Amino acid sequence: MVLGSFSAGAALAWHHPLWPVAALLLFGLWCLLVAWRPGLWIFVVPACLPFLNFSPWTGWLVFEEFDLLLLGALVGGYGRLAWSSHARNGIRIPCRLLALTALLAGSGLLSLYRGFVDAGGFAFDWFAGYADALNSLRLFKSLAFALLFIPLLQQEIENSRTHSSQRLASGMVVGLAVVALAVLWERAAFPGLLDFIRHYRTVALFWEMHVGGAAIDAYLALTTPFVAWAVLAARRPVSWTAAAALALLTAYACLTTFARGVYFAVAASLALLVMLLWAQKCDFNARAFFSSPWRRYKLEGWRAKAGLLLILALAAEVAAVLGGGSFMTERLARADRDLVSRAEHWQHGLALLKGSSDWLLGKGLGRLPENYASRGSQGEFSGDVKFHGEWAPGRRVNTFVTVRGPGTMNELGGLYALTQRVPMLLTGRQRVSLDVRVKKETDVYLALCERHLLYDGGCQAAFIRVLPAQTSWQTFVLPLIGPALAGGFWYAPRMGVFSLSVVNAGGVADFDNVRLIGPQREELLGNGNFSQGLSHWFPAAQRYFLPWHIDNMFLEVLIERGVAGLLLLAVLWGYALWHLVFGRARSQALSQALSPYLAASLCAALLVGLVSSVMDVPRVAFLFYLLILFSIQAAQENHPDSAIA
Repeated sequence: MVLGSFSAGAALAWHHPLWPVAALLLFGLWCLLVAWRPGLWIFVVPACLPFLNFSPWTGWLVFEEFDLLLLGALVGGYGRLAWSSHARNGIRIPCRLLALTALLAGSGLLSLYRGFVDAGGFAFDWFAGYADALNSLRLFKSLAFALLFIPLLQQEIENSRTHSSQRLASGMVVGLAVVALAVLWERAAFPGLLDFIRHYRTVALFWEMHVGGAAIDAYLALTTPFVAWAVLAARRPVSWTAAAALALLTAYACLTTFARGVYFAVAASLALLVMLLWAQKCDFNARAFFSSPWRRYKLEGWRAKAGLLLILALAAEVAAVLGGGSFMTERLARADRDLVSRAEHWQHGLALLKGSSDWLLGKGLGRLPENYASRGSQGEFSGDVKFHGEWAPGRRVNTFVTVRGPGTMNELGGLYALTQRVPMLLTGRQRVSLDVRVKKETDVYLALCERHLLYDGGCQAAFIRVLPAQTSWQTFVLPLIGPALAGGFWYAPRMGVFSLSVVNAGGVADFDNVRLIGPQREELLGNGNFSQGLSHWFPAAQRYFLPWHIDNMFLEVLIERGVAGLLLLAVLWGYALWHLVFGRARSQALSQALSPYLAASLCAALLVGLVSSVMDVPRVAFLFYLLILFSIQAAQENHPDSAIA
């Protein structure tokens, strides 16, 4: 209920004329808080990461509200750094880390440049899409932000390694709690909390999944080990109970993604975590490890009984979801066929690399979707949306959008639409008024549906076949036909989404003056004349997501950044893991060290990356980079050969 109200509030806020002023004030306040309270950002950033993206209401794809949070943290953090003693003494960063990050920055900038070149040159557009040049910037910003945080991370670690670790872990736990509650609301509102048969995969608040992908998969893989930290770090029954409840909700979230990669990555990372905790406690003493690990980790009193109950509850959850007749049972049964089709998909992706420069340096950041779709019907987009302006009588500019259907495949018709979030009206009928212009016969589908992101609940719809006319623009007024919308339960309200799409292959239509009119003649859409570009409009795909993702993190990096970028990422990950598992971090006290959880988190991300794209979601990619850099910096001593930043 809270999350549903929050979403509705976000929709109203973005339509309010004073929202930019309020956002500017909030940004200034955040900068001051970071400058005043050291270490605050390291908790707030991971805690706010899961929900600071309002793309369905703003229409932004390249930029998001999370960017403002990071910019504010950088402004406040560097401002405090400039006035503190660190400004005079400098921050000592190991030369090896500086060299590695310099190589990463150089590789990222080169990939960004190659992405601009491949897209035909840089062109700025607030509402750019995945085929535009700014998609390269969208992917670059996660690495750029992470590298800019290196001095601030070093400052926090020098002030207190223990406190910075606890703040980071606490922020991860709070962020995961937000995702778990969002999953709980989403499933209560749509398929039902206990319906594991319906083909419905949860996405929480990761709106980047409007074209599919594995944003929630990668996020859950990265954060689940920190639930174990919360359970083991809790010392009182109340805090332990809260951590155990979060563990149950996290398991529910993981299970209801119905993603085999998530199951494998989370299970393997937790098994690795247990091994690392044992090894850390025994300080890699082989004799102690093999002779008495159970005795050394024996829990006393209420914690032992409560831990056993938690394990039994988790096992019951797994059995309920994976029981006979569930959606996951069907997915497991066709695993072989899915692997064959995925291997073909990977081969088509590798075929994009044409010469030695492509193999060494990649096609450029963000260029995978456009290059994959341009290969032809094997991977074409299911649709496209572009904003345009033209001179109209009276020397004024008329703005409109062009919506395309699939190029050649009729079966993809209607799977890509331009959408807008609207208030849910449960009584009366709605009408749609719009101007349409076509050059050839085009089928247009209009719908008002109960939808979170990828799956429709109840819908009211209208279909029109538009023929070319001498008057160019044609005006249509259509009633939406269908059953009354349920609206969901009071504690889990459903959101309403209006969508328009072109259904037939090769169909193209221009749209203007789109209005959704309620029973009392109220206007339910914003920016229907597109005078503000694509503001408030959000493109979304359903069921077919092939060209947008290669479904393998390593191939994703190889195709866009080349062998050089892939090797640098592997070195960075290996360098961090070495420090976590074999460096000085392993000798820290068990109650203070975060190294086993960080190691499990990074390994989980790599495992889920075997079958999922990870780096094409800026929020998740930033978190991945941040955990790597924190792992490297927190596990090192200040050596004399450190450089002063």
